[in-house]
Amino acid sequence: MEGPVQRIFKLNLIVMRLLGFYPPQKFKKIYQLYAYAVYVTFTIPVPTLAAVHLLVSDNVDLAQVGDGSFMMFQVGCFIAKLVPFIFHSEVIRKSIYMLEWPVFNNYSQKQEVIIEKGVKTCKRITWLFLGFCVTAATSWAVTPLFGSGHTFPIEIWLPFDATSNKNIYVFTYIFIASGVFNGGTSNGVIDPLVAGMACFAATQLRVLKDNLQNLGADAEEIVRASYNEENKQLKEKLRNDIIYNKIGECITHHAAIIKFIKHYEKVYSPVLFTQLMAAVVVVCLCCLELSLLEPTSFKFHVMIIFLLTMLLEIFLHCYFGSSLYDESNSLTTAIYMGTWYEYDLKCKKSLIILMERSKKPIMITAGIILESSLVTFTTILRRAYSLLAVLQNYKIDM
Repeated sequence: MEGPVQRIFKLNLIVMRLLGFYPPQKFKKIYQLYAYAVYVTFTIPVPTLAAVHLLVSDNVDLAQVGDGSFMMFQVGCFIAKLVPFIFHSEVIRKSIYMLEWPVFNNYSQKQEVIIEKGVKTCKRITWLFLGFCVTAATSWAVTPLFGSGHTFPIEIWLPFDATSNKNIYVFTYIFIASGVFNGGTSNGVIDPLVAGMACFAATQLRVLKDNLQNLGADAEEIVRASYNEENKQLKEKLRNDIIYNKIGECITHHAAIIKFIKHYEKVYSPVLFTQLMAAVVVVCLCCLELSLLEPTSFKFHVMIIFLLTMLLEIFLHCYFGSSLYDESNSLTTAIYMGTWYEYDLKCKKSLIILMERSKKPIMITAGIILESSLVTFTTILRRAYSLLAVLQNYKIDM
């Protein structure tokens, strides 16, 4: 039977390995060279040369800034975003395989429904977001084919005229399109992986809440199934001992979730921060570009797809961050909804310890500055709109 990593993230890991940022257990040094080659060839050059193009161009107007600069920012953020995956691949592997911890895979048959729902959610967001990313990258790559003249998906600086020769033009076009497609596909598997791990933690909290809410019922079931003792006092003692042991398991489970999230933050916090900060600029420039385009043009519809993809990307992180916070914040309620009043004093004291610890909700932060929550999502949209208003005023003044 496949473990949770393969059940949940099989597609993500296959694509990541093809793109050079999830090394196999064998031939690591050779694969590392391949990863560096892909990173240097496809990730770094396109946004760097696009930035140089904007800097050295004469009389840059608002249309030139909007035209393709949002894609430059988005592809450019991959340079920082992929650094942990390229240079610290073993740390990434360790964080992913924390999902295989026995404490996370110790659940009852009825709780399999909770786990399966979480697995399906992670798979769906991977297919959904990867589909959006591939569609957006492909549409953007073919946009120049529907225009006039020899243009590129992103205008970049080159020390020669790439449109003077057909072969040079085709080679340059394929090179730029490959960089865009590489970035889009990378995003399509990395972001669902990172968001999916937050979803996994929230699912584990749901299992923990179910255990806490049904401590008494589960203990009673074990006593009935395993002991035929008629002595009520002895049965009550056995029941309380089982409850006490189960509370200990719940505390261990809770501590493991906290440890998992701390490691998750340490590894992926820079990735989240880079993406959320880039999102403000990218969403703003994307909306600016839409305001400059004809609604009937092919590029306008490509921009709509790109904007929806971008919003979905940041929404995934913020939604599952909020879900994790809400689940951890309701642990005390789950305990209260159980039959705690029937437990002995020792069990009640143990529950109080867990309740005190759960007063501090589990929260994901990006760069130790931004909370990964729906509040942050709305803040990003407001900041993007504010920046758009400034640029629109600049356009009017011109």
